[in-house]
Amino acid sequence: MTNATLGQFFTTAAFVAGALVFWLDARRKKMATQGIGIVALAGLVGGVLGAKLTEWILSHTAVLLSQPLLFLNPQSGGRTVVGGVVVGWICVEIAKRRLGIVRSTGDSFALALPLGETVGRVGCWFNGCCYGVVCESSTRWAVFQHGAWRFPTQMMLALASLAIFLTILWSRPKLLDGESWLWYLILFGVSRFVIEFWRERSAVLGSLSTAQIVCLVLAIASARIWWKRRHKVSVAASV
Repeated sequence: MTNATLGQFFTTAAFVAGALVFWLDARRKKMATQGIGIVALAGLVGGVLGAKLTEWILSHTAVLLSQPLLFLNPQSGGRTVVGGVVVGWICVEIAKRRLGIVRSTGDSFALALPLGETVGRVGCWFNGCCYGVVCESSTRWAVFQHGAWRFPTQMMLALASLAIFLTILWSRPKLLDGESWLWYLILFGVSRFVIEFWRERSAVLGSLSTAQIVCLVLAIASARIWWKRRHKVSVAASV
């Protein structure tokens, strides 16, 4: 099998793995209804389109303006997980509001997304995208990609996503409803912010890339929401 075929296989497997985990967790909570299926589909479609459109707006604006439908071509490349998470989240909230669903679905996505990304980043490895910055050949874990020795950021991101998945899975019995999603956003934002320093990127503010700025805001905002919720619970418990 060629690298391109393997890349497509793992990319497809990522969506399958994420959807399966989401549905199994929804069944465990007795939420596996048609409405939840529509919400999951809204998150998937919004995430895929958001991931690609965000990347094209940031990196291929001229092409997007001249050929606006080109980004829909699966072979045209370009996508960012950060944009997918944010846009997918927005689409899920819109779908839930229209369907009148008030129960939290974020905790199921908190397991589905990191597991899906774990598999998907292996696809990035074979596709040759999301590669690291140039380093010395003697650097531990250095890999030869795009004509130079580089940090293996695809695998670093895969391991970080797997660690997030296992951490949330292990912590769930101790977390309140909705907190798994907040912790996913915190851990995703922090890990991506750090790994981005070893990834080939375009700096927009000092040495920070757009993805790092978004991830930092996402992590801080989510941590603040989590802290306020915990504080309310503590106050209510002490009354």
